[in-house]
Amino acid sequence: MAAATGFELLVGAEDFWARAAGDIARARRRLRVQAMTFEGDTAGLAVAAAIAASPAADRRVLVDDYSRWVVSDRFIWTPGALLDRALRAEVAATRAMFDGLAADGVGVRVTNAVGPLFARYPARNHKKLIVADDVAYLGGINFSDHNFAWPDLMLRLEGAAAADLLAADFEATFAGVTRPWRENLGDLELHSLDGRGNRAGFAAIFALIEAARREIIVISPYLTFPFTGALAAAARRGVTVRLITPWANNKAIVRNALLASAARAGFEVTLLPGMTHLKALLIDEARLIVGSSNFDFVSLAAEEELIAVVGDRALIADFQRRIVAPAMAEARIEPKARPRLGPLAGLASQCGLRFVQALALTARRAARGVRVWPG
Repeated sequence: MAAATGFELLVGAEDFWARAAGDIARARRRLRVQAMTFEGDTAGLAVAAAIAASPAADRRVLVDDYSRWVVSDRFIWTPGALLDRALRAEVAATRAMFDGLAADGVGVRVTNAVGPLFARYPARNHKKLIVADDVAYLGGINFSDHNFAWPDLMLRLEGAAAADLLAADFEATFAGVTRPWRENLGDLELHSLDGRGNRAGFAAIFALIEAARREIIVISPYLTFPFTGALAAAARRGVTVRLITPWANNKAIVRNALLASAARAGFEVTLLPGMTHLKALLIDEARLIVGSSNFDFVSLAAEEELIAVVGDRALIADFQRRIVAPAMAEARIEPKARPRLGPLAGLASQCGLRFVQALALTARRAARGVRVWPG
C-alpha cells in the first residue's frame, strides 16, 4: 500500500485545533470525529459547532459512554456532583450538544455502554480520531476544557492511504463491529486494538522495546505494568530508560505506583510539576510510538485503541525538539525538591491497581457495540 504523504506533529490543543478546524471546514465528502470525552463546555462546543458547520456530505460522530457518566473529570452522580450547579449545567449542555448535532443531520452514536453496576466500565473505546476527506488525526486529545488545558499531542496524517484505513476503522465501530488490524505504510505503521485481543496487538510494541539498544524515552502520566516490566528489562540490558511524568497527576494512585516502579528499575525520572496527558515512546531515536494508549494495564486488558509507529526522521526530530527537550531542561521538579512518598505508598498503590486490573480483565469479555444517540 502507498505510504502516507505527510506527517505533522501538533503539540497542545491550540496547535491541534487550529489545524483540525480548517480541515473540517474544507471537508466535502466525509467527516468522522471520535473521542472518549466530548463535553458541552467551551472546547467541546467549539468542536461540535465545527462539525455542524462542515460542508461534508457525510458527517458522523462517535463518543464513548464514558461522557454520559464522567464530566469535567468527575462522576456526575456522586453527592457532591449532584449539588454542584455548574457541573449539572455542563451535564445538561453536553446532552443538548449531542441532541443538536443529531437534529442537524449528524450521525451520532455512543460506544460501549458501561452496563449494570458499571460492570463494563473498564472496557472503554479510548480512541481519539478525526478524518476529514483525505486528512486524519490520531493521538490523545479529548474534546473538553480540562483536556484542552493539559499538554498533549495529535499526529496529523495527510494522504488517502492512512485516511481510508482510519475511516474504515471508524465506520466499522459505527456499525457495531470492533476489529483489530495492523497496516504498514512505509514510515508509518498503524495499529487498531479491539479491547479483547490487545495482548497480541501490543506484541509489536513490546518487540520494539525488547529490540532497543541505546535509549528509550517514555512520556505518560499513567504508565503501569506490564509496560514498566518490559522497560525494566531493557534497563537491565544496559538501555537508558528516561521517564517523563507529572507529579500533579489526576490519578495519584497511578503516579505513586509508577514512581515506585521507576525507582526499583533505575529509570532516569523527569518529574513535571503540572499535569500532562502526553503519551509517547521514543526508541533509539528511530521509532516514535504515539496514539491513544497510555501504556497501562487497562489499555492492554480491555480498551480499544489507535496507535501509530512512526519512523519519519523529521517528525522524530520535531518531537525531540518540541516535547522532550523542554520537558527535560525546563519545567521540571529538580531531584532535591521532589516530593517524597511514604514507604508504603508505592506498595499500596500497586495493590490497588492489581485489583482494578482484575476488574478490567473481567470487563474485557463484555459486550461492546454502539447505540444511536440518545439511545
